[in-house]
Amino acid sequence: MSMSQFSNIRVILAEPNAQLRDSMLDCLNDLGFRDAVPTGNMSRIAHAVQHDEVDMIIADTSLPEGDFNSFVTELRHGHRGLNPFLVVVTLVSEPSRTAVQAAINSGTDHVLAKPFNAEALLGKLNELVQARKRFVVTSDYIGPDRRAMKRTGSMEIPLIDVPNPLHYRLGGQISDNQIKRNVDAAVLRINEQKVQRHAYQVGWLLDSVMPEIAAMNQGLLDGDAENLERLRDVAQDMCTRIKGTRYAHVAEMCLTLSRMANQAACKGLCDQDVKLMGRMAGIVAYVFNPERDVLAADYHRRARARGVSIVNDEADKDLTRKALTPMEVAAVAVG
Repeated sequence: MSMSQFSNIRVILAEPNAQLRDSMLDCLNDLGFRDAVPTGNMSRIAHAVQHDEVDMIIADTSLPEGDFNSFVTELRHGHRGLNPFLVVVTLVSEPSRTAVQAAINSGTDHVLAKPFNAEALLGKLNELVQARKRFVVTSDYIGPDRRAMKRTGSMEIPLIDVPNPLHYRLGGQISDNQIKRNVDAAVLRINEQKVQRHAYQVGWLLDSVMPEIAAMNQGLLDGDAENLERLRDVAQDMCTRIKGTRYAHVAEMCLTLSRMANQAACKGLCDQDVKLMGRMAGIVAYVFNPERDVLAADYHRRARARGVSIVNDEADKDLTRKALTPMEVAAVAVG
């Protein structure tokens, strides 16, 4: 790869030590970068991301005005700028296990120990251009998949090919509009995976939330209602992400669950509302269950056995073949 091709890549180089920053900038210039902006603080990074002025961020974790690892996490989760797929290289002064793991957990593309030389950086850049890792989505992580192999007994989580700003800039044969379409399409895939992960967590949290609410109602809760607050955050994030996904038909249900969790966290819930929230959380988990069709038939049989009219005959025929309609959601709550 010709190093002159790097001239099209927009870089923010963030290093708090001015002397070391100048040395790093010389390194980038030697590699052919002509649009590298040096800075010593977080605010310049945030500005460049917000205004779509950067393709790659190279930054130290010890910048003033904020935590860079937290910034990367917010970027990957779509809370910073319009492109969560910017290439990120995180610099660490002391490459301890703790420091490296914290950077990795943020969703960065690569962790590079200081000081580094041009050869080491070039090797990593070539890897990022040609073979950027696919992204994985879990309940609390979005970023490159670094698993060497699938854990025995763990859920198979699909990997997502994400847009690569470095590859686009080097190729130079893709329009800004097409880049935006690619980013939007990848964001939609990320959101769909995220709401699925959230739905599983809703079901898991529910078992811990109910005792917390009961303790709150009786004035017996010692400390914060951590699981309830987590349920509230998860439900709220589901509401934000679900639009445009194939699960959009249950957006109203997620919004109601979010409101009830927020009410419970602020002032508790009456027994009837506690039961309703439990049912709704169960329905949300049900809608995202890959074995939903089997479960739908089971709900159907149980309701008929109890003499409950679930849906009309035509909808009855389709219950096991499609996602829940609002009427079917209500029927599951009854079951």
